[in-house]
Amino acid sequence: MTRLMSRLMTFGFVILTLLTTPRVPLVIASEAGIDGEHIFAGVSYSSQHSLSSCDWSLPIPTYGLGGRTGATTREWNDTTWILHQCTRDGDSILVWIPEVSTETIAESSRDVVRERVPLLDQTFSPPASRGVVKTPTWFWVHPALWVPVSVTAQVPTPRGMVTMTTTATPKSLEFHPGDGSGEVVECEGPGVPWTPLLSRVLSTDCVYEYPVPSSIRDTGVFRARLDVVWSVTWRTNLGASGRLPDLRLGTSHQLRVRELQAVITR
Repeated sequence: MTRLMSRLMTFGFVILTLLTTPRVPLVIASEAGIDGEHIFAGVSYSSQHSLSSCDWSLPIPTYGLGGRTGATTREWNDTTWILHQCTRDGDSILVWIPEVSTETIAESSRDVVRERVPLLDQTFSPPASRGVVKTPTWFWVHPALWVPVSVTAQVPTPRGMVTMTTTATPKSLEFHPGDGSGEVVECEGPGVPWTPLLSRVLSTDCVYEYPVPSSIRDTGVFRARLDVVWSVTWRTNLGASGRLPDLRLGTSHQLRVRELQAVITR
């Protein structure tokens, strides 16, 4: 018996054991990894996929004790996995390859992008503790941080490696003042940093005027929130592309807004 057939029979025995053992596999459909001696070619985010140079083929059925000992198709988490043989540099291994759609890969990629999107520093003028009624409160993030974040997912298939690049691009700010007005300020871009000189010649849409002081709250502050809205798109190496739901990532702020009164003297 050849070395290849010996390896196939070994894998076939392990597959039979896995199918007849009532334990839950350690790998889900959208992930790549190893479960015991089984290799799963799911969605991977490594810079160089270890299976990118495989010569794929279907494995030869193996038999033992007068019957078939291996299965070549499995159903896990509503995904079909098919066993393939990867031949590379004269060696062969068996790999489970999922039949996944671009939508599945995109959903997985969006989760990874969300983990890598930074929480951008947010600034107010006047500062959060020194707001004044009916005085414009500017808000912004540093323009140098206003840059896209991308990840590339890879899934090997018998027809070649499929890659999908998912990109989150910051597009706007959303300010929830927390004063009970129900108003939400939306503005394109990162906002304009306030300076004593430029504020006289520049205007910004990233601004809000509080009509009442925060003393109307028992806590003495307004619980505001400023979110960065990220547009998420994807594109594959096969020419397909699309959009995913926006990401909204931000921080809550406690804004103290005072009411100043003028005193006229004669």
